[in-house]
Amino acid sequence: MAGLLENQSIIITGGTRGIGRAIAEACLTEGARVLITGRSQESVDALLADIKHDRLSGMAADVADEARTAEVFAEAKSRFGRIHALVNNAGIARAGAVDKLRAKDFQMVMDTNLTGAFLYSREAFRVMKPAGGGRILNIGSISSQTPRYGSVPYTTSKFGLQGMTRALQVDGREHGIMVSCLHPGNVYTDIWDKAPKGVVEEPKMEVKDIARVAVLMLSMPENTTMIDATVLDPRQPFLGRG
Repeated sequence: MAGLLENQSIIITGGTRGIGRAIAEACLTEGARVLITGRSQESVDALLADIKHDRLSGMAADVADEARTAEVFAEAKSRFGRIHALVNNAGIARAGAVDKLRAKDFQMVMDTNLTGAFLYSREAFRVMKPAGGGRILNIGSISSQTPRYGSVPYTTSKFGLQGMTRALQVDGREHGIMVSCLHPGNVYTDIWDKAPKGVVEEPKMEVKDIARVAVLMLSMPENTTMIDATVLDPRQPFLGRG
């Protein structure tokens, strides 16, 4: 039986660990060809050695590097021909009281979480428009809907990503390019290593749970799109938190 993403070619940023890795593995299981990016060649090599799959490849890339973005897409086109989907997953967080935050930390989060998503989405449009369409899935956060204390850089970037998703969906409509945003709640990843104790103790999902939803959003029928999805452990404080 064919997988949900059989013969689809997908680029996933930040694919060496956490949610990105789980999405990459889920896409491979469903028959896709996947190219992941990671911040370092060491992290990319470690993932490829660990998974060992003939439909998986990877490149080291800073997602905020404009020239490197073009190189990633050129490599994907060389390997796959057509690029069917992009998953903008790469993201970082910097937390703390706003009066104590450094401007360079704020900018670092914007560069990775927002500028990187813009650069990869722009390149995706450049290759998807002539091909007749494709999908872009942005990995957002419930912080774009209900912020936490001390999360100004991260929350700002995810609010921006939500706005970008909707604007891209409008721009892509007549070209068959469908753009969606998946907003996870708490997920077990290493981002929790520096989180406050009270937050660390909140219920969390496994990365594989989010990956299942990502596959669903990437494999919708050609005439159907899911613009937004908010997914979380029902025990997690969300509705009513403030």
